[in-house]
Amino acid sequence: MTKVKPLVLVADDESDLLDVLDEQLRAIGFETILANDGMDAWEKFQEFGPVMVITDIHMPRMNGITLLKQIKETDEEVIVIVITGYSHYQQLIQYVPNPPDAFLQKPFNMETLIKSIRLAYKNRE
Repeated sequence: MTKVKPLVLVADDESDLLDVLDEQLRAIGFETILANDGMDAWEKFQEFGPVMVITDIHMPRMNGITLLKQIKETDEEVIVIVITGYSHYQQLIQYVPNPPDAFLQKPFNMETLIKSIRLAYKNRE
């Protein structure tokens, strides 16, 4: 019997970063769905119901803060990790009603992301 891999939605308008995250997440045992903007991510979230979302903040059509808010209003158990190149968002994001499970500032290394993923999963158990 094949074990089902946890599904992760990754949203970022930087295609190179999407490719790297896709490769790295698959290498550590996740199935991935990719979105290149916030609206695409929201539509895929509703269609596929991932257990985790990794999203950039600055994206076309819907930003990551709005995406975070909509996801957490739909299912607060979904793990959301926010990534951004702008450090000032870390303070701002603390004040949203349902804050993300983790926040990473670009550039970050994959080891840091993997630690954040594992910690978020551990906190859900």
